[in-house]
Amino acid sequence: MDAGGRTRRWGAALRGLRGNPWAVMTTTCLGYFITILNSTSVSIAVPEIQAGLGAGLSEVLWVVGGYVLALAVLTVTAGRLGDVAGPRNVFLAGMAVFAVASALCGLAQSPWQLIGARLLQGVGAALIIPQTLTMMTLVFPPERRGRASAVWGVTAGLAGVAGPTLGGLLVSTAGWRSIFVVNLPVGVLIVVLTLLVVPAGHARRARRLNGLGAALAGAGLGAITFGLLEGRHYGWGTVVSFVTVPMVIGAGFVLLAGFVVHQHRAREPLVPTRLFADRTFTVMTVSMAIVSMCVITLSLTMTLYLQSVLGMTAAQAGLTLAPWALGMTFGFPVTGRLVDRFGGERVLLGGLTVYAAALVAVGLLCRPGVGGHVLVVPLAVAGLSQSAAFGPITSLAMRDVGADLAGAASGVFNTIRQTGTLVGVSVLGTVLQARLDAVTASPHGAAFGDAVRFTLSGCAASVMLAALACYLNGRARTVSAEPAPRPDASRSPSA
Repeated sequence: MDAGGRTRRWGAALRGLRGNPWAVMTTTCLGYFITILNSTSVSIAVPEIQAGLGAGLSEVLWVVGGYVLALAVLTVTAGRLGDVAGPRNVFLAGMAVFAVASALCGLAQSPWQLIGARLLQGVGAALIIPQTLTMMTLVFPPERRGRASAVWGVTAGLAGVAGPTLGGLLVSTAGWRSIFVVNLPVGVLIVVLTLLVVPAGHARRARRLNGLGAALAGAGLGAITFGLLEGRHYGWGTVVSFVTVPMVIGAGFVLLAGFVVHQHRAREPLVPTRLFADRTFTVMTVSMAIVSMCVITLSLTMTLYLQSVLGMTAAQAGLTLAPWALGMTFGFPVTGRLVDRFGGERVLLGGLTVYAAALVAVGLLCRPGVGGHVLVVPLAVAGLSQSAAFGPITSLAMRDVGADLAGAASGVFNTIRQTGTLVGVSVLGTVLQARLDAVTASPHGAAFGDAVRFTLSGCAASVMLAALACYLNGRARTVSAEPAPRPDASRSPSA
């Protein structure tokens, strides 16, 4: 059979899968995977980008943070846009923007050209991500939605930890620009699969997109991010005229407070407040933000430590981090069996507790004279425990969400998760920049190791707080589900 015949045969076979829930899930998760992968794969290329474009630390952190900032600002709006135009249409538009922006990233000739292209790439990713969970929620019936949501959650975790390994191999073999160029053929494949297997439609009643809400959220997050990433550059003092860095950060929090008030009063809010009446959704969404913050923090700190302190190449650093990705990969089927046996809440608590311990162990091993090989076991444990967190968190968060709120819930869940990632990048930048002079003066990177331990210890404490919140939520659900005590029949009403 000639090539044309084989192509037609494959096309017919794929069209036969149109509307199949698992075919839709595979396609959307592939799109989800590539967007999350691009938030962490760049971290392994930080030293090469610095050398190739003459970028400073704050500029390369903007390369990472700008992408996440666009995601955090626009994801909720994009979720609502999917309600208006249909999730498949918005997903396809997002993939087109993402592919074009990836090409511009690969062609960038200056740090700020790359930052601008990364912001555009983040816009494309923001259009893609909320539609993935929405389409899965729509094609799976409620009784089968839990496992699909778990697969979606683990996809995020696996993409996050696989980024440094895959990125390291690409950077070492084809240069840092290759981590962006590779998105083009993958994007084309996803577009073709989407057109063939994802059904059109699912557009619901028209809604206003609430531009004021999006502007308040974007300005608030942008101001806080600018203040944290650029604060040391301005000596934590004056930015321009009478405006200081603390004033910029404070204004960001005021704008976010205004966003909350506006959403509470708006007729068509970006963030429906009734979502948070579901206590489990609230707790799981915040827990996902904390875990995501720790993922990007671990990725960036280890990438910089392995290359800047231990002198590894990008490929060597990526391979050193491979046990993290492998632990996540092999942990997923184990997690599924454990959830079936013990329940999602118990597996989640165990995963968060072990993850916190793994973060502490990695931090303690980042000391002068300690080789990268000793990190293999704690990184593998970190991956295993992440798989026990990502899957249950997502399935529990979306468990009781109705189809009418699927788009909004997906947007809110992803926005808060990306906000956690953005906080991780911003705080990490502040800590590392504060230690930069000391690191330069220490040939063994002792000060850098101190910064890593401080940062990862803070992450571990945050994870344990999330575990405590999940435990208390589970106890509250158990108590509310218990039947009320029946009156004692042996006692008379007059007793």
